[in-house]
Amino acid sequence: MKLNICQRMVNNPAFDQAAVIVIIINAVLIGVELNHTSPEIKLIQNLIIAFFVVELLIRFLGRQSYKEYFTDGWNYFDVFVVAISLVPETAVSGADVSVLRALRVLRVFRALRAIDELRLITTVLLKSIKSLVYSGALFFIFMYVYAVIGVSMFRNPDYANSPNFELNPTQPDPYGNLGEAMFSLFRILTGEDWTDLRYNLIDLHTELSGFVTFYHVSWMIVSGFLLINLVVGAVINNYDKAIEEAHERDEESKSKLARRRDDR
Repeated sequence: MKLNICQRMVNNPAFDQAAVIVIIINAVLIGVELNHTSPEIKLIQNLIIAFFVVELLIRFLGRQSYKEYFTDGWNYFDVFVVAISLVPETAVSGADVSVLRALRVLRVFRALRAIDELRLITTVLLKSIKSLVYSGALFFIFMYVYAVIGVSMFRNPDYANSPNFELNPTQPDPYGNLGEAMFSLFRILTGEDWTDLRYNLIDLHTELSGFVTFYHVSWMIVSGFLLINLVVGAVINNYDKAIEEAHERDEESKSKLARRRDDR
């Protein structure tokens, strides 16, 4: 069985390389169009869209099978992005034009499919969603417990008359309610002036200085080192699995191509 022209093009690395070049040019022009438009740029963009349409047709005609094509999520993403690009701006009006233009920047994400390493990383992130959800749930439980403790121990009913309010009149009591306490804990996680929170609380609660220190340092250890390491570990584990699956697909694809060449 001979490979048709489209199959040979799809299997040729130069095809993906050409797609990457066009995607990069398209990304640059999208940024240029924000501040400068011209008939020449518009013409180039239309030619790029035409290239994307032809690319989709070639990939479809060069498929190994219908199952292989329609089970690949990247093909659905490509069709969606190209379909958005084909919608003329004259067909919409008002705020919808801005939405349409914003959606067209998704064409830049087509580089994720064209570049093997980016596609692998994207696959890893998608595979890690389930693990990240459970890690996020665990993180939220710890944050909730710490927030309740923070509100119970550090809330200042007279915060409006405290020295801290005079220094930061627009900043509410960091442990005034559950929502602010959780935001303060997130602030600590980012490292944003978390030591100031500790010192301000020690000024207000001198009798609890030891507990204040333990509270903030333990939260940094639990959230910053333990929980984040769980996320990193989950991503690395899925990265190894994705590499193995990609290797198996490559070997299977090479075997199929070899059998087809032998059948000619």
